[in-house]
Amino acid sequence: MEISQHLLQEELSIKEKRVRDLADRLNLDGICLFKYMNYAWFTGGGTNRVVTGSERGCSILLILKDKKYVFAPRNEIERITTEQVYGQDFEPVTYDWFSNPVQAIKEVVGEAKIGSDLPIAGMESISDDIDRLRFSLTEAEVLKAKEIAQVCSDETAVFIAGMKPGITEQQMAAELNCRLLWQGIKPAVLLIGTDERVFTCRHPVVTDKKLEQYGLVSLVGEKWGIHITLTRSFYFGNIPQELKEKQIKVNQVDAFMIANTILGKHSDLAFEACKKEYADLGYPNEWKLHHQGGAIGYAPREFRAGERNELVQANQMFGWNPTLQGTKSESTILVQKEGGPLILDTVPKWWPTQEIEVNGQVIARPIVLEM
Repeated sequence: MEISQHLLQEELSIKEKRVRDLADRLNLDGICLFKYMNYAWFTGGGTNRVVTGSERGCSILLILKDKKYVFAPRNEIERITTEQVYGQDFEPVTYDWFSNPVQAIKEVVGEAKIGSDLPIAGMESISDDIDRLRFSLTEAEVLKAKEIAQVCSDETAVFIAGMKPGITEQQMAAELNCRLLWQGIKPAVLLIGTDERVFTCRHPVVTDKKLEQYGLVSLVGEKWGIHITLTRSFYFGNIPQELKEKQIKVNQVDAFMIANTILGKHSDLAFEACKKEYADLGYPNEWKLHHQGGAIGYAPREFRAGERNELVQANQMFGWNPTLQGTKSESTILVQKEGGPLILDTVPKWWPTQEIEVNGQVIARPIVLEM
């Protein structure tokens, strides 16, 4: 997919304005970004990580009212400026790898009042405020998210279609990892459960258990800092009726959550719809047995249902993931400026789905694939 240079430049300009507007609103002289998620967001997909999964990396961004700085140790600065923030008009500042980068920042800002996305001595912690800047995707980010979602969905479907009993969960994870990494997508989360483990583990971290009949794959894929989530399940032979019915019910819960993710309304509206639908289906306490997902974007979950109650923004993504023991429904949705939420990770036409009508919306959810 090719995204025009105009849209990519517009993405950077919009984010720069959001950060500077936030600084003005909070009476700050500037804002420092240490976290990987904010670094990736502000640079349009750059990374400051060396260690996979680290919260902060080897480079820091400082945005003042009329200037932008990128900080990195001497052994990293050339790579950072030529590969991660090239052409973005950052002024580079270096320091020794064995010295404190915060001291290097203070030498630039002096007595200026600076906000930070991490608790840093001498800076004001404004992490939640910065989080909200990320929620509404730009036009370029929407195109990126759609590409990531389709690749993740297609590769997962093809991978599952080629499964045979006898393969271990670890081997399955290795194959899907390879498929995704080949296309530049890093699995931030990859859970694979087989047979009885699907029923006993809500988070089936992979083991050397061999696949017999039933498998469930939950994925969070990341590229350019943007995360996409999905779950797919499959069964060799005739699917037991109880399993079919559970999948249908959990899909209904998911559909009610999707339909109640409404632009300008609070995110807890979806969470309350989830609890009500569980109760109506005869499972009033099921929501307590596993988290139900939440907003997604530059983190696998920006926040989970029940943790924060935020106003839903235009072009914000959510990944709800209700479960009923042994089943799960999970997709990434985009809250559009007009119309209902858009499911990004649509399954191939050959994958069976269930259509559910909620508040006039018809929502398609994947069901268990019979192999």
